Amino acid sequence: MNDEQLSSDEYQPAMNLQPFLELRRYLQIVHHVPGRIRLRIKLALVKELKRVNTGVLDDVMQAIDGISDVRVNAAAGSVVVNYRAKSIAPDWWTTLIEGDENQALSLLQRLIAANPAAVSAAQQT
Repeated sequence: MNDEQLSSDEYQPAMNLQPFLELRRYLQIVHHVPGRIRLRIKLALVKELKRVNTGVLDDVMQAIDGISDVRVNAAAGSVVVNYRAKSIAPDWWTTLIEGDENQALSLLQRLIAANPAAVSAAQQT
């Protein structure tokens, strides 16, 4: 079977990314240097806590090859992500967090596809 015969579904990671896409509207980049980004969790998320699975943020971030640490500080309403800037271009964060949803999804799928072991581990939790 050649690439032309493969359906687009075969390129999709096994992880459901829709909850992350819904959650990202509550995130804002507040500080960023290559290798470390701080995200603010908007107050509107507090009203939506019962509806939104906030654990999906950690699952998705851990599934991306190049992310070494994700720390959520609920009291401060922030998330700090440490990553390898050689693996994840710093400007990709704008697309992932604040960019067009289709572009964010496409980029996220490519990043996660590079780390299938993490996807498998996230599905088992």
